[in-house]
Amino acid sequence: MLAEALNRTTLLIRTELREDVAEPMLVDALAGLTVVISADSSVVETASGRTAVITAALLMARSGHRVWIDCPDASMTEPQPPLAQTRLHDALRRAGADLLPDRTIEIGSPAEPVHFAVVFGKGQASAGTDVLYIGASDWSASLSADSPRDWTAAAQPFGAMAAGALAASEAFKVVMRGLAPFARSRQAYDRMFAAATEAVIDLTPAAARPAPDVGVFDLISGGAIANAALFALLRTPGILGRCRVIDNDESALSNLNRNALLLRSGVGRAKVEDLARYGHSLEIQPVVERYRESQFLGAVVLLGVDDIPSRWAAQRQRPDWLGVGATAGFAVQISSHDATTPCVGCLHPVAGDTDGPIPTVAFVSFWAGLLLAVRLLFRQEDRILVGDQTWFSPLRPEGWSYANMGLSAHADCPVGCDVLNCGVPTEPLTALSSGPGLKSTTHGSVGRHG
Repeated sequence: MLAEALNRTTLLIRTELREDVAEPMLVDALAGLTVVISADSSVVETASGRTAVITAALLMARSGHRVWIDCPDASMTEPQPPLAQTRLHDALRRAGADLLPDRTIEIGSPAEPVHFAVVFGKGQASAGTDVLYIGASDWSASLSADSPRDWTAAAQPFGAMAAGALAASEAFKVVMRGLAPFARSRQAYDRMFAAATEAVIDLTPAAARPAPDVGVFDLISGGAIANAALFALLRTPGILGRCRVIDNDESALSNLNRNALLLRSGVGRAKVEDLARYGHSLEIQPVVERYRESQFLGAVVLLGVDDIPSRWAAQRQRPDWLGVGATAGFAVQISSHDATTPCVGCLHPVAGDTDGPIPTVAFVSFWAGLLLAVRLLFRQEDRILVGDQTWFSPLRPEGWSYANMGLSAHADCPVGCDVLNCGVPTEPLTALSSGPGLKSTTHGSVGRHG
């Protein structure tokens, strides 16, 4: 069962390895890594500090690692879905027992050798082959292989979530370095999976303040990117709004490796219904059906769907604002589109092939959802963010300063937009006059939600 839960992760690993590597070797490599996450009381007594520990622990556990939590216990008054308990240690222990089969999250320090240690803030590291120090502010995260980093995150959880994701990607790279003898191209492989020694991720300018009332929006897909976006939004202080999530798929064991709000006890349930139980001040309305081409969408739309024609179909409805989260191997691509920017068809002009299982890993999907959530929160003042798209490889966080860029119009845009006024389709759209509602039209299904 563990191999089934990890098979999307091992598919991604295989893209960098020779074909003759046996599957049990990959599962054993992931499951054999022992990680200790450390933080002192000054970190875990804050909601952001607890968010960092939880994010790192869950992402690592979803990749099959043995995860140990070496920090003081703390009360949790803030929402931390999918955790339900009010004490940090108990919540993590119970969640760990309900993730991948035969995997747990343990409290304390292991008697076995530690392969990788993460320290949030100024705490001390457990003995380990690799030690990583991580700090965070409200909107940034930093790492160092040499010295502790400041932890100043207080009002917002986004720097903390980025910190947790940084920890997870560096742990995964320890596994990959152990598989280096089987690399397709050793030189490229060694560069890709080398340990990061210094990096800073600034999600927004330090003084940025989002509007926590996100209003009403549609989210197409209940898959990994949608899970991660909601994981982030549900932790936003003062969050208000209503989200309609559209997907007809049920959660499977193979979704546990990346769906940030999924527990094993939710396998077999409709993805959107499972997500809906976490909504409170951000209401989540489940729509258990596949998105269809002329199905009415609201003014604000988030897309986490793998299928590129589904992105075109959503853009043709001319939402006021469209945010798109996508992954490609170990990289993420996030974009936002309105009447002033090139449309999603200009950015993704080729349909591509989404047949068969899609290789992916927890921390990559998480980055896509996290960055998509940030774009949603700042959509009313999106010039705070640099560029209308982000292309980022979490394996090389040193490259963050080059990740944000603009969009370019495409002369053969499949959406049929006016290239000179990109984002405005040139053909009339019957869906625009159909009025709101949840029922789909008789048009064919176009969505694969992942």
